Amino acid sequence: MQDPPRPATGYPYPYPYPNPQQPPPTNGYPNPATGTAYPYQNHNPYYAPPQPNPRAVILRRLFIVFMTFLLILGLILLIFFLIVRPQLPDVYLNSLSVSNFNVSNNQVSGKWDFQVQFRNPNSKMSLHYETALCAMYYNRVSLSETRLQPFDQGKKDQTVVNATLSVSGTYVDGRLADSIGKERSDKGSVEFDLRMISYVSFRYGAFRRRRYVTVYCDDVAVGVPVSSGSGKMVGSAKRCKTY
Repeated sequence: MQDPPRPATGYPYPYPYPNPQQPPPTNGYPNPATGTAYPYQNHNPYYAPPQPNPRAVILRRLFIVFMTFLLILGLILLIFFLIVRPQLPDVYLNSLSVSNFNVSNNQVSGKWDFQVQFRNPNSKMSLHYETALCAMYYNRVSLSETRLQPFDQGKKDQTVVNATLSVSGTYVDGRLADSIGKERSDKGSVEFDLRMISYVSFRYGAFRRRRYVTVYCDDVAVGVPVSSGSGKMVGSAKRCKTY
């Protein structure tokens, strides 16, 4: 007579027994009965999902914050400039006269008196002009320079500035001296170029914006014939170009 079978001994089964009420999970393969697939489930109690790199997470979050800040700042500046619309000042040369003008032996002497009018076209911003450098040119050659004192302008304000440029016996190229003499003899006038350079601060409340502004008053004809060393600007006031 044989002994009854003994129960098997050994290590217990490491995985939980399947529940007959639920279909067993698969590794993503379709179920032939239903045509659907169950997501893969790892029942290993010692399995731990990989953790993200903390440094990469911090860098990614900082990048998102930085880009958001730039986007908000750009939007604020766009709205501000659409509302305020800063404009460059309008500059007019009201008058220009020359006296004691003489060109001989490649030397130029003379005195220029001019009046410039600055207009602030901005209705919401005031302007501050720092020391402006003024120069008188002929054919892109500087003959004399001077500086204007700083001044402020309110909204839609106008400011008239008088200044003087002078030169005594400065050397010029022979072709330049001949060109001035030819203009005086043919036209009875000489065309000068007045240039001004200054830093201008645009002010709106606590907002400040400093810009480098250049003014060009070119081809200004001054009636100074050969027989006289004095003359005035031909025509009325001239609007200058600002950049």
